[in-house]
Amino acid sequence: MRYIVVFAQHEIGYAVGFNKSADAIDFLFWGYEEYDLLPYGIYDALTNQVLPYEHRGERVVEIDEEVISRIALDYLKSAIRQTT
Repeated sequence: MRYIVVFAQHEIGYAVGFNKSADAIDFLFWGYEEYDLLPYGIYDALTNQVLPYEHRGERVVEIDEEVISRIALDYLKSAIRQTT
């Protein structure tokens, strides 16, 4: 799991991991289009980079990249704890 998508639903931040960037982007696109998710962006666990999400070329929400990183890293720590 390299790509961690970060989003909010009902004002609560969540994260989900994907192996492929295309899957991560699709999740945020369809989540915004059909499921009322508020997409923040994608965290690349390999490069430690954040890609803020743009829907059809426009940012959906202005959120600091550090917030996206923090939510993603918390998710990764939790996932690691569950596997050990």
